[in-house]
Amino acid sequence: MTQPFALFIRAEKSLAFDISDRLGFEMETDALAVSIFEDGPNTMAVQALFETEAQALACLGYLKLPNNIEHFVTQLPDEDWVSLSQSGLPPVRAGRFFIYGEHDADKIPKDAEHPIRIEAGMAFGTGHHGTTKGCLLMLDDMISRGDAPRRILDLGCGAGILAIAAAKGLNKAVIATDIDPDAKSVTEVNAKQNGVSQLIDAHVADGFDSPVLKDQSFDLIFANILAGPLMGLAPDIANALAPGGQVVLSGILDELADDVSAAFGAQGLSISPQPSLSGWTSLLGIKKPDQTAGS
Repeated sequence: MTQPFALFIRAEKSLAFDISDRLGFEMETDALAVSIFEDGPNTMAVQALFETEAQALACLGYLKLPNNIEHFVTQLPDEDWVSLSQSGLPPVRAGRFFIYGEHDADKIPKDAEHPIRIEAGMAFGTGHHGTTKGCLLMLDDMISRGDAPRRILDLGCGAGILAIAAAKGLNKAVIATDIDPDAKSVTEVNAKQNGVSQLIDAHVADGFDSPVLKDQSFDLIFANILAGPLMGLAPDIANALAPGGQVVLSGILDELADDVSAAFGAQGLSISPQPSLSGWTSLLGIKKPDQTAGS
């Protein structure tokens, strides 16, 4: 592909990540690649590539951005911009996990116990910001402690990184769910190329009333979403945790961490904030061993 049209959007962090998520997984778009990167102390830039200007403008219309959000569409020079977008993302090390693209296959450290190959077509799901890395570091700590959860859920799986990491690191079966069918397909492709497709059961599911999750109980839940949806799901997530179970909460801007902690604390969970990574806080929630559903 040569000379694609790029839609650029600049916004504050939480809105920028919401836009990238919508472009990457929630909307039916013709985007060839979606990337997000820091563009100032408090802002991020989102870039989506399209084959035609009409596709870029149509996508912009679907987004219905506020009038004060800076955005424009432009044609890029004659380059392989999809490949360049992927090669611009460096590998990510998180304890025993190493997230990389095919272009960095020669950079896998010898001591990386669990390398995970994720291509960067949709950058929000590649592990290249603090939310996913925070989850991986918590999983790494669990493995170091010898935790052995039997039933695992990756809620809002995106590209499937956390499901793949749990399958590799714990050698356990994982249910991965997302509201978007594309996320299910991407997760299945990534699971296959990482050799754990037999351990990952991916589904399209909108919340815990979906047949695949209804009345299910889990020892470990990953919920790397955003603060607002997490707080709304707090009762359902707490109810789905087995006594003594753990939930890894992420996608939380530092300034919203107390609100999310309070929402899950109100459900009886013990909450431990983790160190901030690039402005994002992850939380570990633990259900009391003697706590029953709804108490």
